[in-house]
Amino acid sequence: MMATLPHIHTRTYSTMPTHPDRIYCKTEKGRHEIGTRAHGLISKQRQTLILMDCAKTLGLIADAIPLEELNRTIPFLIGHGFIVLGNAKPAPSMVADILSYKASFETSPVTAIRPSHTEPPLTTPRLTQDPTIVFKIKSFMITASNTHLGLMGATVISRIERCHTAEQLLAAAAFWHMALRESKTGNIVAKDHLEQVKFDLSANG
Repeated sequence: MMATLPHIHTRTYSTMPTHPDRIYCKTEKGRHEIGTRAHGLISKQRQTLILMDCAKTLGLIADAIPLEELNRTIPFLIGHGFIVLGNAKPAPSMVADILSYKASFETSPVTAIRPSHTEPPLTTPRLTQDPTIVFKIKSFMITASNTHLGLMGATVISRIERCHTAEQLLAAAAFWHMALRESKTGNIVAKDHLEQVKFDLSANG
């Protein structure tokens, strides 16, 4: 007679949000936090906040951020006034704004990586010289690489780790951004992450 194996309790999570078509938008407080880090959000909270752009659906965001994390972070961001629930589908004027922004964002080709594809310009008037800020940005880029790139992230991480100045990091950001664009989950966050890195590297960030 076969022995009955003890029941093993495993904790599982849905792979799709309950309301995948929901769209969230940053409030003025949320936009201020992205620009200043004044409210001290932790990395996961900031990562979620960055993606709340009045365009991405919750189902799309759930491909980049684990649902368990979203279930914790979204109520926090709403409760503290960083985001609000937007329309299930963007209004026509919002769609026009999104397309206009995308057209203006993707204007400068990164020919060294993919000549036929256009990417955001990686130029900025003045870069930070603060080594503490540079270290934090390196850590952010490495964490994103580990999260989204898997084994292919080793080369990207090695390149980032060799950077010691804002100028070096900005140059490496094109390679990092393209690697994110080529990954399944990184593609969703690549543009937002690059914008955040560029802002943080600027002397006015």
